Amino acid sequence: LRSGRLVIPCDHADAGSRQWFSHIIYSDDHGANWTLGGVAGPKCNECQVIERADGSLLLNMRSYRGGNRRLVAASTDGGLTFTEPVKDDALIEPVCQASILRLTNAPAGTLLFANPASTKREKMTVRLSRDDGRTWPLAREICAGSAAYCCLVELPEKSIGCFYETDGYNRIAYARFPLSWLEQAAPNFATPVN
Repeated sequence: LRSGRLVIPCDHADAGSRQWFSHIIYSDDHGANWTLGGVAGPKCNECQVIERADGSLLLNMRSYRGGNRRLVAASTDGGLTFTEPVKDDALIEPVCQASILRLTNAPAGTLLFANPASTKREKMTVRLSRDDGRTWPLAREICAGSAAYCCLVELPEKSIGCFYETDGYNRIAYARFPLSWLEQAAPNFATPVN
């Protein structure tokens, strides 16, 4: 984070139960010591976390609450606490891991999100937000077929990389595209999330 705090997204289950939660651990001494931060849940795991332009954190989580949508929660205290998770209606999911990334070579508030955008593990899609994940107006499909876990990375010259599982988990694919490719997508007007 801008403060120098290191933040790692994590998940856990209560001992002896199948109640899953997301949480973070953080370090304020460059990783020498780690402390448990805020917990969000239940019925979520496999989270990702980013710092928004205003310094708040956005926790994006795989959901077991039904409805095939990602859950999101926010923190205004550096990850010590998180708001109650809510569904992000723009982010359809088949209960699967996803990737969220804050771009550094773009205007403040620019985020990318990738996941299999379906009720099944298919249709690897990347989305663009210009308002720190409150809306996701632009989306483009990378792969129409089988798709599952993924990881986004920012590359030089406004280029983006996406590793993702495909071919029924038998292959890892890599897509590379310029940010302009995504910016040329047709608008997708979805319900905003706060």
